[in-house]
Amino acid sequence: MDLNNAIKGKAVPLGIIMIIISYLTSGASSSIVPYILFAGILIGIMRNDDMTESAVASGIATLVAAVLISIFSFAVTYMSYGAVYANYMISSLTIYIIIYLVVGIVGGVLGYFISKEIGL
Repeated sequence: MDLNNAIKGKAVPLGIIMIIISYLTSGASSSIVPYILFAGILIGIMRNDDMTESAVASGIATLVAAVLISIFSFAVTYMSYGAVYANYMISSLTIYIIIYLVVGIVGGVLGYFISKEIGL
C-alpha cells in the first residue's frame, strides 16, 4: 500500500468537504458521527482497490476534517464564552477527534466491502 496512491485523486478532498459542510449545516449542537460514517463509506467506495487504501484514505480525510472542525468550534467557543470554557473544551475536542477518526476508518472499510459486494 502506497500512501501517495491512497491520497491521489479526488476522494480525500471530497470527503473533507462533505464532512465540513455536514458539520456547518447540521449545527454545532447535533452529532455529526453519522455524516462522518457516510463520508467514510463514500470514500471507501471511491477508493476500492485495497482495503487498507480505503481505510487510510478515509482516515486521512476524517483526521483533517476533524481537526478543522475542532479549530472552528474552539474559536467560536472562545469568542462566545471566553478562555475558561474554551480551555475546558480542549479535552473533549481531543476525544471527539479520536472518535471521529475511528468512525471514519470504519466507514472506509465498510465502503470497501460495499463496493466489492455490488461489484464495482
